[in-house]
Amino acid sequence: MAIRKARTGKKGQSKNQKDTYYFDIEKCKVCPFREGCYKEGAKSKTYSISIKSTEHKEQEAFQSSDEFKELARSRLKLKQRIVS
Repeated sequence: MAIRKARTGKKGQSKNQKDTYYFDIEKCKVCPFREGCYKEGAKSKTYSISIKSTEHKEQEAFQSSDEFKELARSRLKLKQRIVS
C-alpha cells in the first residue's frame, strides 16, 4: 500500500539505516485500521523500520536464548548480594 520506499541514513556511520515507507493520506482517511495509525489533519504518513547489522541480529538472537536469560538471572543475584 506504500506509494514510495526510501532508505534513510548514511552508510558506514554509527547509526543504523532505515527503510522508510510513505503512504497516501487519501487511502489512510478511509482505511478501517486507521485508529491509532492515522492522525486527523496529517499531511503525510510514514513508517520507518531500522535495518539491523549482522552484529545486532546475532546479539538479539543471543539475548533471546535460554543461556543469556540464565546468565542475566545470576548477575542480578550477584548485584543484590553486593548492594546488601
